[in-house]
Amino acid sequence: MKKLVLIDSNALVHRAFHALPPTLTSPKGVLTNAVYGFTSVLIKMIKDLKPDYIAATYDLAGPTFRHEEFAEYKAHREKAPDELYAQIPLTKEVLKAFGIPIYEKQGFEADDVIGALAEMVKKNPPAGGIQVIIVTGDLDTLQLVDGEKVVVFTLRKGLTDTMVYDEKEVRNRYGLNPNQVIDYKGLKGDPSDNIPGVPGIGDKTASALIQKYGSIEGLYKKIEKAGSKEKLSPKLIEKLIENKDLALFSKKLSTIIRDIPIDFSLEKSDWRNNLNQNELERTLKELGFYSLIKRFNEIGSGVVRLESQHEDSLPTLALDSNQATEKSETPTASLKTKKDIEKALGIMAKSRELVFDIQEGVFGFTNDGKNLFSFNLEDLKIAKADLTGDDKFWKILVSVFEDEKILKYGHDLKNLSKIFIKEKIHIKGINFDTKIAAYLIKADRKDYELKDLYFNEIGEELQLGMEARLLGIWKLKNFLWEKLKSDNLVKVFEEIEMPLVQILAEMELVGIKIDLNSLKILSKSVNKETVKLESEIYKLAGIEFNINSPNQMKDILFERLQIKGKVRKTGKGALSTAAPELEKLSAEHPIIDLILKYRELQKLKTTYIEPFPKLVDIKTNRLHTTLNQTGTVTGRLSSQDPNLQNIPIKTELGQEFRKAFISSPGCKLVSFDYSQLELRIAAHISGDKKMTAAFKRGEDIHTRTAAEIFEVAPENVTPTMRREAKTLNFGLLYGMGLLGFQRASGVSRDRAREFIDRYMTEFSGIAKYMEAMKLKAKKEGFVETIFGRRRYLPEINSGMFQLVAQAERMAINMPVQGTEADLLKISMIRINDLIHKEYEDGGISMLLQIHDEILFEVKNNLIAKFKTQAKDIMENVHQLDVPLVIDAKSGNNWRDMEAI
Repeated sequence: MKKLVLIDSNALVHRAFHALPPTLTSPKGVLTNAVYGFTSVLIKMIKDLKPDYIAATYDLAGPTFRHEEFAEYKAHREKAPDELYAQIPLTKEVLKAFGIPIYEKQGFEADDVIGALAEMVKKNPPAGGIQVIIVTGDLDTLQLVDGEKVVVFTLRKGLTDTMVYDEKEVRNRYGLNPNQVIDYKGLKGDPSDNIPGVPGIGDKTASALIQKYGSIEGLYKKIEKAGSKEKLSPKLIEKLIENKDLALFSKKLSTIIRDIPIDFSLEKSDWRNNLNQNELERTLKELGFYSLIKRFNEIGSGVVRLESQHEDSLPTLALDSNQATEKSETPTASLKTKKDIEKALGIMAKSRELVFDIQEGVFGFTNDGKNLFSFNLEDLKIAKADLTGDDKFWKILVSVFEDEKILKYGHDLKNLSKIFIKEKIHIKGINFDTKIAAYLIKADRKDYELKDLYFNEIGEELQLGMEARLLGIWKLKNFLWEKLKSDNLVKVFEEIEMPLVQILAEMELVGIKIDLNSLKILSKSVNKETVKLESEIYKLAGIEFNINSPNQMKDILFERLQIKGKVRKTGKGALSTAAPELEKLSAEHPIIDLILKYRELQKLKTTYIEPFPKLVDIKTNRLHTTLNQTGTVTGRLSSQDPNLQNIPIKTELGQEFRKAFISSPGCKLVSFDYSQLELRIAAHISGDKKMTAAFKRGEDIHTRTAAEIFEVAPENVTPTMRREAKTLNFGLLYGMGLLGFQRASGVSRDRAREFIDRYMTEFSGIAKYMEAMKLKAKKEGFVETIFGRRRYLPEINSGMFQLVAQAERMAINMPVQGTEADLLKISMIRINDLIHKEYEDGGISMLLQIHDEILFEVKNNLIAKFKTQAKDIMENVHQLDVPLVIDAKSGNNWRDMEAI
C-alpha cells in the first residue's frame, strides 16, 4: 500500500517556534528556530513514515467562512509574533526544494484543505491502495481518521514526542469513534478556537452523552421525545434544550469541510521524483542547517542523498592516515625513515606558514594546503635518541618551531603547545588557532571540536585521518579569518586571544603546589563538624532523615515542623528547599541555619576536599587545572578538572581550604587583585559623573553610593546602608530587577523600588548606559567591550518576555564583564612578556587567573622588584577615565597573605 502524507504546516510552524529558543539564526543572522524545527520534523517524518507522496497545506491570511458565520471564532487568540510569520516563507522554500507541493484555499483553513485532499484520494485510490497520514501539531483532524485509510501523526510534547492516532487510539482518548469527535466538540466546545459548545458541559459529560446517543442529533431527538423520562438530570436536560442551537452551531464550526474543489494529483506529490537536489542542499546550507543535511543523508536507501561537498571541496581521503585514495589529487608523503623525516623538516624549515597537528601518535604538517607530510611520533623519539654530532634532525625541528617568522596554524594549539613544551620546545610564531577564532566569532557554541566546527562553518563532513585534519584546518583558517575581519574582531584575536594560548599552556604545566597534609587535617575537621551538625538537625527535627534528599527535607520542614514562609515552588509544584529559598526562612526556625551550614560543608567536602588529593601529581605535589579559553560567553577564563573558580572565599572553611595552596621552598605566592574592577569599568563606559568622581577621589564606592541614595553624609553611612548599596551597585550591572534586589537585600518591595529609583536618579549615567546597551542589542544584534569583543543576542528581538528580559540583562552586563576579561588577559600577556624578558633564569611563574586576581609563585629575592613592575603594568594596562587600583599581597599559602 502506498502512503500519502498531508502536512498541516501552520500547526507545525507554531509548535516549532515555541519549542525551540530564538537563538537559532542563519549565517546571515535571520531567525530560523521555527524553520529548523519544521524541517527537523519533516525529515523525521520521512524517516519514520517512509511516504511515497507528500503534500503540504497552509492557512491563508484573511477570514474564513467560519469567521463570517461566527465573528468570535478564534477572536481571543493573541496575534503570533512577527518573528514567527517571517519564517513561514522560508518553510515554503524548504518544501519547494524537497519537491513537495503546497495547497492553500482562500476562505478555508488548512484542515479543510487536508480534509478535501484526503477525501479525493479515498474516492480515487491508486492501484494497490493508499494510506493517508496527516502530520500535524494538534488534534483538530482526528475527525478524519478512517480505518487504515486515514491516520493522524501528531506531536505530543516538543518536536520529538510523536503519536499516531488510528481509530483505536481515538477511542482510547475520547471513548468515541473518529466521526463522533465533532459531536463531542459541539457539546463541550473548543476553547482553543473559541467554539462555545453547551455551557457547563465538560469532557466526561460530552463523551458519555455521545457514547449513549451516537450524535448530537440523536441526543436531541431522544430528549425532545422522551423529555423528563429520559435518564438524565433535569438540570442537564434543561441546559441542553436551552442551548440546542448553540450545540448544533458549534458542531458545524468544528466540522472539517471535505468537498472543496482543488486541483490535485498524486504525480505532483511524488516528492522523490520532484526533489531538487541542488536546490535543497543550497537552501539548507543557506539557512545553516548542516546537521539536518547529515540527518537527511543518514535516512538511507530509497532517499536521494545530498552531496556533502562542492566542486572546490576537499578531496576524499582514505581512512589510513599514511595513504591517500586514488581519487585524491593531494600528494601525501608517508614518512618512515629518519632520512625521509629530515628531508620533510627541510621543506618545513623553508616554509613561511605551517599547519600542524598531532593525533593518536601521528605528527602531520602542510605548508601550502596541498603537500601533506606525516610520521609516527615514535620515529621522532627514536631519531632524538639516536642523535650524533652530525645528526641535524632535532636541531631542525627545534629551529622551525622556535622561529617566530614561520607562522603556525592549528586547532587547539594550547594542548599542542603543551606537548612541545614537555620536549623543551617553546613554540614561537603561533598565529592562528581555529578553535579560538571560532569561539571569538560565536562564543555560545556547545563545543569546538574540529569536525563539528568544520561541518557547521564549511558545510562539509570532515573525513578521517591526519591529512583530512590538516586540509580541514587550512580551509577553516581561511574561512574564519574572513569572518574575523568582517566582524571587526581581528584586533581582539591577534592582540588578546592568540598571545594567551602559549601562556595558558605554560600555566597548566606549572600547576600549583598543594599541602596534602593540610587537606587531611581539614577533611577530619569537616567530617567531625558534619556529624555534629547531623545530630543537631535530627534533634530539632525530632526524627532522623536523609538531609541530602530534597523530598525528605521538604516533608520535615513544611509538614512535620510546619515552617511557614514565602518560598517558590519547583517545576513539579513542590515547595523548594534550594539554598536561596531556605535563606528566606532563616528567622522562622533554628534548623534552617544548621541545614545551610551542613550543605556548605558537604559541598566543600565532595567538590574539593575529597577529590583534590586524587588530582595532585604524586611526584611533585602540584595540582594542574585546565584553564579554558573558550568556556564563557563574556571572554572570561574558566577553570575545570578541577574548577578553582568556585572555591568559597568568604566562609571560614573556604579560607581553610585555600590554606592548602602553598608556595615552593624559597618562594612565596604573590597575588595581584584588581579593586572593584567591574564598577570602575562601568563608570568609564557609562561616563557617570558621580561614580567617576568618587573613584578619582579614591572614595569607597559603596559608601558613596549609600550616601547618595540615602541622602546622608558618607561618615553617617551604616554597615547596613553600605551593604544595600553594594547589592545595588553590582546587582544592577548583572541585570538584577526589583524582585532580585528585594530578595538579596531583605527589604520590602516598596523600599526596594524606592532604592532603585533613587539610584537611577543619582547615577543617571548608569541608567542611560543600561538603556543604551539594550537599544544597541535590539538594533545591531550585539553588544561589545571597549576592545571590540562581541556578544550576539538574537533573543532580544524574540518577542518572548523571559528571553527578552534575559537578553537585556546580558546586554547590560557583557560590555562590563567582557572588558574586565580583556583587561586581565592583556595584563597577563604583558606580565608574561616581562617575565620572559627580565627573568629568563626563572624564579617567577604565573599560576592562576581567578576572577579579578592573577596569582604567581615568586622567589623571595625577586618579590619587591616584581611587585612594582607587575602592579605598574596592571594599573596602566589601559587608560580609563577612572584609576585602576591593584591590591598586591604575598604569603606562604593562599590564605595567609599580607599586603606588600
